[in-house]
Amino acid sequence: MAGVPTGCLTVSLRRRHDRGRGFNMHTQLRWQIVAVALALIAWVPAHSQTNKSRAASKAGDTFKQCLNCPEMMVLPAGKGTVGSPPDEPLRRDTERQIEITFARPFAISKTAVTWDQWEACVRDRWCDGMGIDAALRLGRDGEPNPDYRDYGRGTRPVVGVSWYDAQNFVGWLNWKTGEDDAYRLPSESEWEYAARGGTTTAFPWGDKLDHNYGNFGKAEGGLGGKAEGRDTWVDETAPVASFPPNAFGLYDMHGNIFEWTEDCFEADRAHTPADGSANKEGNCANRVFRNGTFMSNTYMQRSARRGAPYPATQRGRNYLGFRVAKTLPDAR
Repeated sequence: MAGVPTGCLTVSLRRRHDRGRGFNMHTQLRWQIVAVALALIAWVPAHSQTNKSRAASKAGDTFKQCLNCPEMMVLPAGKGTVGSPPDEPLRRDTERQIEITFARPFAISKTAVTWDQWEACVRDRWCDGMGIDAALRLGRDGEPNPDYRDYGRGTRPVVGVSWYDAQNFVGWLNWKTGEDDAYRLPSESEWEYAARGGTTTAFPWGDKLDHNYGNFGKAEGGLGGKAEGRDTWVDETAPVASFPPNAFGLYDMHGNIFEWTEDCFEADRAHTPADGSANKEGNCANRVFRNGTFMSNTYMQRSARRGAPYPATQRGRNYLGFRVAKTLPDAR
């Protein structure tokens, strides 16, 4: 610059550089503060919801940790017998009785996982929505099914999912809520304990199938839908919680859909843990499902009935879904 002494120019440029560096450092600091604040805002609701679930540890307590998380019911600690007595009509040899002791309460979802909840997992890219939709449209021969019909979504139970798909949903729940593998599939023993609700009869309401308590198929003569009493759905799923809950406050533990459990399949249940946890012995390529469906007969709807296992990779069954369980903090 003409007429400006060299020393003055050097000082002037240095001051501008220092001011610019100071401005950049100040801006960077401001953005760091904003980032921390946003992280805290995101953390507080999840943290408060986690605390809420930790507070809900007494039998009968309920909690829900996010908008599209399943509502959970805390079940009591105690002893229960799984399986059926020798004189129960329609029993099978795979239903031998075992006494189980649940040392601590655990939680299980009040209903099966719904399409709304599943699609929230799909939006977060944890669950394979397109894969399930494609599988549902195929017949058992792997070819397009000309008779495919979508029952509807929303609050109906998600169906067509494999055991691995259910595990992905569980992983999403743990990620969404900040839990450390607390959410999981229920064990087979936990499922039956929850389904019985403290009863020992073939069904929680007695020894005969009653369509006022669930979406069931015809009583005899194979598979097929039937409408009777409160059950107005034929050959399709009903929205969850369309029937009265059992004594534990759980819905649809009998009827509507089959539900995956955590357990590996073992026909004689020789290694079923007495503490109610999942069986890790037997054929782990096949996993156990429980419950009956909207097409199932009386035999299949009983509390003790154990489903013929499916491969864990099985997709596309329009009557197969799941519900979730959760290990409570003081039980971990």
